[in-house]
Amino acid sequence: MDLNLAGKLALITGGSKGIGKGIAASLAQEGCNLHLVARDPVALAETAGVLSRKHGVSVAVTAMDMAVSGAAETLIKALPRVDILINNAGAVPAGDIAKIDED
Repeated sequence: MDLNLAGKLALITGGSKGIGKGIAASLAQEGCNLHLVARDPVALAETAGVLSRKHGVSVAVTAMDMAVSGAAETLIKALPRVDILINNAGAVPAGDIAKIDED
């Protein structure tokens, strides 16, 4: 299926394994260049290599824990542009989400 995504840049958090890796593979198949973010640099490098070779797209990586305060701001400042954002990483503690602070 052609979704007219060729050449777009997709930023995918949690992009080295599981659901994030699956999303990355689907977008790469459509011709999207990728920027994958996850905590594990080894898994990131492995995923980036596989997707780049298989689909012929550019795959950049950043090993970063997005739960650290200021990480999102640091990441966005480092990227020239983002066409698609997939915020796949996240964990929410139990309770009412409206009552949870950043800490």
